[in-house]
Amino acid sequence: MLNKCKLLLALVLLLLVGGCNIPSWTTAGKIVPPQYDVCPLEGKWSVIEELGSEGYSGKNNLEAVGSFIQFSREIAILGSNVWNQPTYKIKKVNSNDYVMTRSIVLDSYLTSASKTIEVVTVFADSNYLGEFMKIDDTTVIAFVHNKVLLLNNVAEHADDPRLITNANIDDINQYNTGASGIFIGLKIPLNNGFAYKTIWVATNNKKLHPILSRNDIYFPRTSGFWELQVQSALKLGKNGEELSAHNVAEKDLAATKEKGSAQRTPPIPESIVIDYVGNDYVAINNNTGGTVKLQILPVDKLSSPIGIKIVDLLGAAGLKAYQSAREQTLQTLDRPEITWVDEDLNEDNFGLIRKNGHWHLQGRVNYKSNSIPGNMEFNINIIPPANLIFYDALYPGWQSIKDRVPNALDAFTSPNKDIAVVKTKSKMYFFGINGGQLDSVLLGEIPLEEGTTIIMAEWATGFYVDDWEKNFINNGARVLKIVR
Repeated sequence: MLNKCKLLLALVLLLLVGGCNIPSWTTAGKIVPPQYDVCPLEGKWSVIEELGSEGYSGKNNLEAVGSFIQFSREIAILGSNVWNQPTYKIKKVNSNDYVMTRSIVLDSYLTSASKTIEVVTVFADSNYLGEFMKIDDTTVIAFVHNKVLLLNNVAEHADDPRLITNANIDDINQYNTGASGIFIGLKIPLNNGFAYKTIWVATNNKKLHPILSRNDIYFPRTSGFWELQVQSALKLGKNGEELSAHNVAEKDLAATKEKGSAQRTPPIPESIVIDYVGNDYVAINNNTGGTVKLQILPVDKLSSPIGIKIVDLLGAAGLKAYQSAREQTLQTLDRPEITWVDEDLNEDNFGLIRKNGHWHLQGRVNYKSNSIPGNMEFNINIIPPANLIFYDALYPGWQSIKDRVPNALDAFTSPNKDIAVVKTKSKMYFFGINGGQLDSVLLGEIPLEEGTTIIMAEWATGFYVDDWEKNFINNGARVLKIVR
């Protein structure tokens, strides 16, 4: 009898202990996010140096040298702006691969090509605040407010936000103005060449403005807004095409263009195809005498018969990368049927292409095979400089965009990290961005002619958005019908 009582008591205890456990079927299939006892960026960080810029911003000097950025589990403090309950996402990446996607050179801070580092992305109420690349325990490179900043740790813990003078608690709009806009340059194939068009896409708090459009390429420069055209050279008494660019605010434009045309002495290209338009440079395919070369030309000197030399644009490191890649290409062309190879004495046969949501430098070798003209491209393994490509960040990354839009061919995302433009073969989609992902619902879409490519993407944020939009309307832009 005693043994039976002991057995019954043991069974009761087992049932009680089992009842304290959560059944396995209640958690099956759930992904539980990791919990961090310590904030991955815990402490007070001083802005030591501004290393570069990632794009246009409607704010100025938000994080000046000598200011502080601070983090804890409860708060994030950037300058005098304070957010409660930030969230931190950690990813481990190859340092060089990550920096390559940000289009900035940080060789002096990256000592190993295969070094794996942590990158911490910070959000507040689903708003993107920035990414922070941890070099070591005391050094961080921050990508925040469209700037690249070097941070140094000066305290283990963040200050009490109540002690910060003029602190704006929870003032998220102090950073995220909610306004983003982009000039998109389109190259549209025609039977005998290409047509060019510029569209303007803008949002305010992820609400899409009417999309605007006009012919030719309309783009911003420090001197104002400019127009770029490919025109027939018949007025010069010759066949072919020429590039022309002018400030839209210029007066008596016809007289100015006629005067410039009369002074031109270089041979007229048979055809010109624009591959890229930036603030100060244009990348083209130039067909002169049957030889189609790549060229990068300054906007202020489009009549030049030769492109800018690679050493002048990329320096000694760029020249070395160019020469090495070209030499490897020449080796593949060492065949009996190759009767001529361009010597490229000016070292200017290079341009830009789009691949996986970024601009990449590409060189070309022109040759003749059995007297038939041909060419072969090669990659130049160096990041395009900031004076050529002002902003080329992609957030979220290319793979995340492909997961959302499998047939995506190209994509651009705003410096505010709030909207994305995704191009497919026949359409252009506009998405909001939330928590590092494309929203599930489209903001809108427009159709594209087959073969259309994007040759320009110039972003504005903050108060610049209204200024750019009004200027575009005042210079002939019209509303484009969209699908919502």
